[in-house]
Amino acid sequence: MGWTERVVEHLADEGHRLTGPRRAILEHILRYSAPFTAEELLADLQKAGVQVGRATVYRTLELLHTNQWLGLVHRPEGEHGYVVAEPGHQHHLVCRRCGSVIAFQGCELETLLGGLAERLNFRIEGHWLEAFGVCRTCQMTSAA
Repeated sequence: MGWTERVVEHLADEGHRLTGPRRAILEHILRYSAPFTAEELLADLQKAGVQVGRATVYRTLELLHTNQWLGLVHRPEGEHGYVVAEPGHQHHLVCRRCGSVIAFQGCELETLLGGLAERLNFRIEGHWLEAFGVCRTCQMTSAA
């Protein structure tokens, strides 16, 4: 089962309707290979002739992000973009050249943060990790 089908199933289980515009949004999201903004998605949907309102795009992206089907990534331009995700704790490697994002699970930070929280008497409720660099494809391109 693909990402769209898992999202649709999850949303149905949560009592959310899958309208035509929501399905179009889900299908368009999978076309991005780099983080995208709500405004970029809206513009692409409109170019494709999809009848969808700005509020529907923003509400759908928020719903998907809240349910962990989209992750947020800080883009080099200073704004945040969305990337396809799976529910669960994930972090991202972001290529500064092409903007591609590699999600990974597993976090050695838990031990470090646990010790830091104890030492400073601070209750950590979450964290967000992104590492910026150059992906394999861009490294190969610049080496040629």
